[in-house]
Amino acid sequence: MPAAQIAPGCSSTPFFQKPYTAESQDSMTILRSPESMSGAMTLIGPGNHMQSVQVKVYRTSCEHFAVIYPQKKVCRPLGVMNIKNIILERLENGFKIRQKGFDSPLCFTFISETPKELNLWVDAFTCCSTGTLSSCTLPILEEDEE
Repeated sequence: MPAAQIAPGCSSTPFFQKPYTAESQDSMTILRSPESMSGAMTLIGPGNHMQSVQVKVYRTSCEHFAVIYPQKKVCRPLGVMNIKNIILERLENGFKIRQKGFDSPLCFTFISETPKELNLWVDAFTCCSTGTLSSCTLPILEEDEE
């Protein structure tokens, strides 16, 4: 798999409307606006069930989530994960995620194809904010008395 490609600046393509091509299937892509990453990984779910999946990570000013697809050309997603409040545990060739604040043993393990991609995936799944939603709120509007 080739190295990650970075698209500088803003994209004129609307969010979630990026055209899907066979070329985008074969390469990992990182976009700066909106911040997203996609590529192939192996998902190990409950019961150690392994499945090759296509993972797309989206991060906006208020949300951070991943959409998981099976490795098929045209199909519906297997699921959507809210990764805004997760605990990420790095492994030798992948990482394990679980929901923060829950005592459930349920976790998902993602295996990366190369160590170079692993660092990019960990960065994509890691929340870079400090947990405040100040970027999501509007500024205070001061009214004049008449």
